[in-house]
Parts: sequence; structure tokens; C-alpha cells
Amino acid sequence: MKTRIVLMAVCLGGGVWVGCHPVPKVEEVPKVAEAPQVTDVPKSGQVTYQKYCAACHGSTGKGDGDITFNPPVADLTSAKVYTQLAPQLIRTVHKGRADTAMGTWENVLSDQEVEEVVSYLRSLRDASEPR
Repeated sequence: MKTRIVLMAVCLGGGVWVGCHPVPKVEEVPKVAEAPQVTDVPKSGQVTYQKYCAACHGSTGKGDGDITFNPPVADLTSAKVYTQLAPQLIRTVHKGRADTAMGTWENVLSDQEVEEVVSYLRSLRDASEPR
């Protein structure tokens, strides 16, 4: 019992001693200015889109490319396309669309390239909306 009292006194006394000393002041490290965001850096799917898709769908995705088809190619900025889930769009790129000029791209583009193009398509819609 006496040992417990001595240990408690030592612990409490140590705690009081530590609490009485001021905490050393640590100098703040000056903040480095963050690099500005560069908005005109090509998106990861933009290069692939321009290489394989823009001839038909147009550089802005509105379906106004240099090549015309009947039925016309999809306006990739339309609500009909934009509201599709990514897996649906990925499947369309991979497998194509029956009775249209949209062929299969699964043997040309990697899965990652298709996903990047689909992400890029979303940015086309965002860029075409008025601010």
C-alpha cells in the first residue's frame, strides 16, 4: 500500500512538473504558394478521342465531324448520351452499335483508353454548357 502511495505521488508530481513548464514554441513553416491549376492541359482521353473519334463525332463531340453518315452519328454532348452510365458507353465503344456506322473498337483501343475517352466525353458536355 505504501508503495502505491509513493508511486502515485511520483506520477502526480511528475505530471504537475511537466504541466508547469511552458511548451516550446515551434516556428511556423511559411506556406509555399500552390502552383496554379492549368486548365488547358489535354485530358487523358483527348488525344485518343481526336485520333479515333473526332473524324465522325467532331472535335467538340457534337456529331459534326468531317465524315457524315446515315443515320447521323451521335451528338456526344446530348442529354441522351450524357445520362448514360459509363459502363453503357464503354460497351458501346467496345462493341459498336447495330445499324449505325459505330463500329467495334475493342481490338483497337485498350480498356484504359476507352475509359479515358468516356471520361473525356463527359468534359465535352461540361464545356458546351453555358456558364
